[in-house]
Amino acid sequence: MRFYITIGLFFLLFINSFSQVYEVSGRVIEADSRVALPFVNIVINDGNRGGTTDIDGKFSFRSPDVINHLSLSYVGYESTRFEIAKKNKNLLIRMKKVEYKLPEYVVFPTENPAHRIINNAIAYREYNDPEKLPGFSYTSYDKMIFTFELDSIPMVDSIEVDTTNNEFREFLDKHHIFIMESISERKFMFPDKNNEKVIATKVAGFKDPIFVFLLSQMQPTSFYKEMIKVANKTYINPISKGSTKKYFFLLQDTLYTETNDSVFIISFRPGKNTNFDGLEGVLSINSNNWAIQNVIAEPYGVKRGISLRIEQMYEYVQGKQWFPVQLNTVAIIHNVLVSDSSQSIMIGGVDDTTGGPRIDLPFGFGKSYIKNIDLNPDLRRRDFGSVVVDVDPDATHRNEEFWRGYRIDSLSEKEINTYKFVDSISKEANLRRSVKTLESLITGRIPWGHIDLDISKFLRYNSYEGFALGAGLHTNDRISQVFKIGGFFRYGFKDKAFKYGGDLQLSLYRNWELEAELEYMNDVTETSGVTFFDDKPAFFKPEYFRGFLVKRMDKTIIYNGSIGFRTLKYLKLNIGLLKSNKQVTNDYMYGVSDQNIKVYFNQFDFTEVRVGLRYAYGEKIVQNIRKRISLGTTYPIFWFQYTRGIHGFLSGDFDYNRYDFKMEDSFNTKYFGETSFKVVAGYIDSDIPYTNLYNGNGAYRVFTIFAPNSFATMRMNEFLSNKYIALYLTHNFGKLLFQANKFKPEFAIATNIGFGFLDFDQSHFNIDYKTMEHGYYESGLQINNLLNLRIYNLGIACYYRYGPYGFNDGWENVAAKFTLNFNFGRLNR
Repeated sequence: MRFYITIGLFFLLFINSFSQVYEVSGRVIEADSRVALPFVNIVINDGNRGGTTDIDGKFSFRSPDVINHLSLSYVGYESTRFEIAKKNKNLLIRMKKVEYKLPEYVVFPTENPAHRIINNAIAYREYNDPEKLPGFSYTSYDKMIFTFELDSIPMVDSIEVDTTNNEFREFLDKHHIFIMESISERKFMFPDKNNEKVIATKVAGFKDPIFVFLLSQMQPTSFYKEMIKVANKTYINPISKGSTKKYFFLLQDTLYTETNDSVFIISFRPGKNTNFDGLEGVLSINSNNWAIQNVIAEPYGVKRGISLRIEQMYEYVQGKQWFPVQLNTVAIIHNVLVSDSSQSIMIGGVDDTTGGPRIDLPFGFGKSYIKNIDLNPDLRRRDFGSVVVDVDPDATHRNEEFWRGYRIDSLSEKEINTYKFVDSISKEANLRRSVKTLESLITGRIPWGHIDLDISKFLRYNSYEGFALGAGLHTNDRISQVFKIGGFFRYGFKDKAFKYGGDLQLSLYRNWELEAELEYMNDVTETSGVTFFDDKPAFFKPEYFRGFLVKRMDKTIIYNGSIGFRTLKYLKLNIGLLKSNKQVTNDYMYGVSDQNIKVYFNQFDFTEVRVGLRYAYGEKIVQNIRKRISLGTTYPIFWFQYTRGIHGFLSGDFDYNRYDFKMEDSFNTKYFGETSFKVVAGYIDSDIPYTNLYNGNGAYRVFTIFAPNSFATMRMNEFLSNKYIALYLTHNFGKLLFQANKFKPEFAIATNIGFGFLDFDQSHFNIDYKTMEHGYYESGLQINNLLNLRIYNLGIACYYRYGPYGFNDGWENVAAKFTLNFNFGRLNR
């Protein structure tokens, strides 16, 4: 019996000797900064087994052979050979960064070998793009940290630091500056239906989930679109049609997977003598369906300010589709000056004469981990609406047990300390109130106790009132989230008159955006101006600069009641009843024939019923616990407003039908820039006073501020129409035409065209006007960003008027402008 047992044990040992598997695991970091290095190429024993680190720099491999050493390679770092001693788990491997730039030229005996791989990836792009699937769903855990790794700053160990800096370093050893986490469930249905439900959110120092959409807006989930948007700026994708003619690609390495697929490591950057918004980085292309396995990309040539680097990792899911499983976002401050003063460490970069090195300093680290991927979920179109990010009411109240079920790793002691510290100072500094202040500033209001102060009412300027000082206030959510009561007053120093008004706003049902408003106003309004139901003062939109130039206005008393709501996902509807009295402020008279006698008036009563529509297909709405925020849409937006003037009702003097229409859109063309256009039109079917007709939308001064979507060379109130149409067309080349290291002007060309007709021209007296039935034409050149002042940039523009309404004196056709644009990216429409 013992003999058989012995033989059996020997047999098992013999079999085990052939099936023994050796394991190795660890993490790869940068030697200086200690930042994790994603997608480092690792080969076991100089063979063909190995792989890459994940997005956190971690790796874990198995081999049938004894693992003696690892060979590591990574673009921009010294190749490293790491010897395996007794310890083979939880290894920490440091790689040293070296100065590396892709060569200007590489001479290949035939075709660049990287081009074949890139062209294959382009050919399979739609097949590999997850957003070409009928649908999918997944759960995402996101974490964003802001911090500084002082060990990554040169000379930090050798510089004598003062007490303040020493305390700051001790603080950063134990805390980050800021941390936030979220858990969301995303559903997608082809072609563009999206819904992301935030089921948990935690933000250091804040209770309100105001930043829930921040990380998801920094980079796309998929790297397969023709244009890649990073932090609201658009770049040409290196994996796009024709990219091998615009980008330089270099095959750096070739790896082999356990399934005998090849992984090609390819560096890329815009080619020499090209000028477009491109990316630089490293692609890992897997020969299995020529799919992206890993990608690292950042804007090319950024030397100042802040930029983002994105890192994405894909896996072959459910045996049929490559899908992103990890996303990284790294925020970097460029050209940071580190002072070599013997007394302190200074991080700045303002004074170029100060000694010390300049570095690129990472300070923001965002991570997204995607799991529970379902490539064939049960989805219905009615499950999707305009709200693309929705916050669960219980999202801010999840306990630690809930979070542990989704976190990839437990929070580190440093991360826990960050939550505790920021939460404590939040109470002392009242940061939560500051966030509400920020929200209010976005909406144009400053909270002050239980009321909000209306910024737009503080100071106003136009050519009629001159400078006007005033104040406006509304009650805020601290009194009620259902109703708001407010009012304003203003005094104009040129017209020497007070204006005032009040309103009541009711929020009846948030999910439908059902709101009602009652308003009274004793003010001045532009003669023959055009307004739509959702027009709001917005200082950050240059289009509203035209208001500075308005010089013909009417004294207006308005009583207005309206109700508005959202329906059919993307349609906003507003219905209102408006009674107004308008009194002209010049010599204009409106003449009416009464029994062969001409009767003249300069004061008019209007009673109007208005129905306004705004349709924005694909508009993305973020809904948190208290507010809805629009992220805009990539499709055209349409407005239509019908106004019915009623004679005899509430003392109305005129019967008429008025139809107003507006459409606007903008789109990017690869290697050509951004085209934007706006079409406006209007029609009034009856004879009514000048005050409510159309004035042409001129914005002329010899030299003044530029107001887009207006006629730069047309004099104010030069034309009069009861029906008109106008097109404003602009193409912005961006930096495509010219770009230097520090001087980056943006060139744009524009053409504006208008037609107008006045069918009833016998009723207007003591007023000079023209009609533009033959067509009004002007074109111009803008040179923006001549002076970049961070928050905004300045430039110049020149427009020329030509065609049937051009002046004989050529200089009379010229209008010079200075442009002012805010550096907030493209504003939501």
